[in-house]
Amino acid sequence: MTNRVTDRGIWIESDAPLASTAQWSIPLRLVKAVADGETANLGGVSPLLAGNLETIRDIYAAWIPGHKIPLAFELLSNASPAASGVSLFFSGGVDSFYSLIKHRDEVENLILVHGFDVSLADAATFALAEIQAREAARIYGKRLILAKTNMHFEQQSVPCGWGMYHGAGLAAVAYALAPNHGKVYIASTYSYADLHPWGSHPILDPLWSTETLEIVHDGGETRVDKLRVLAQYPDFLRQLRVCWENLGTYNCGRCEKCIRTMLGLLAVGANRCAAFPDTLTPQLVSQQELNHDTVLYWQELLDQGLPRVYEAAVRSSIRSFRFGLPPRTGKPKREIKRWLYAARHAGKKLLLRVDRS
Repeated sequence: MTNRVTDRGIWIESDAPLASTAQWSIPLRLVKAVADGETANLGGVSPLLAGNLETIRDIYAAWIPGHKIPLAFELLSNASPAASGVSLFFSGGVDSFYSLIKHRDEVENLILVHGFDVSLADAATFALAEIQAREAARIYGKRLILAKTNMHFEQQSVPCGWGMYHGAGLAAVAYALAPNHGKVYIASTYSYADLHPWGSHPILDPLWSTETLEIVHDGGETRVDKLRVLAQYPDFLRQLRVCWENLGTYNCGRCEKCIRTMLGLLAVGANRCAAFPDTLTPQLVSQQELNHDTVLYWQELLDQGLPRVYEAAVRSSIRSFRFGLPPRTGKPKREIKRWLYAARHAGKKLLLRVDRS
């Protein structure tokens, strides 16, 4: 990768042409300023983006939570002409594959970023992702753009956490690659039914648009609905890569994200997917430890036609999360300890409420 832009220690590299101005880092500087409670010095800003800056600031101030800091910028009078081309951020997961299928006649470029979900030090895992992305690009005749950045793993502290920061990171990469497109799709993370504060959001993503670059948040369908579409494209289904364990394997078949994706495939009748090892069992499902974000995906799996034993295992994992229980192990003694743990946890919460009152 021969092209690089740098600002305040953060850099982006690409094998494609990059923007020649510092405007690419505006999203990163704005979010950091909101998190730190400092004036956002943003430099030159396009009129369209300038009109949205206060709204973006206020959203982040409410969601992080952060500060309604002052905004310092100058309006740009001469905008560069818009580049032709339409791009899609492509991770090789369910969301980006779905958006590629949905917009296959419009999208020209797939953008794969090293340093977002795979650390820069993990060359082996990214090599697998690149092979997959190149094959997807080949099937549909798209151009693959590779990018690399240190804005996640190599930064000492990501302001407000990566979950809230990554939307600004996507906008920054889209800006940096502006010579290659006039429109960029960001595949949705959550369905419209489960929207909550998150760095990439249908309210937030379009606000980063400028006169020459439209940013589109795409897809409000559930993950199961997306998998139902992907099941009609066996060539893509074989390449699906969702695992975030990054163990040097394609999909580990044991982490929470692998398990829920395998359950979704089972629900839509595509359970024999070559992209995943044959590891799915009801016991493994009931042993998964969920959190406030992942439980939303598991709720989508309910009443979707899963075999009864898997439906029960999904409900068990959700129930464990709701009651604050450790994951199941199937051992009777551990079950007793799980409920004792829950009782102690509930007692501590009650005492805390009494102390506060």
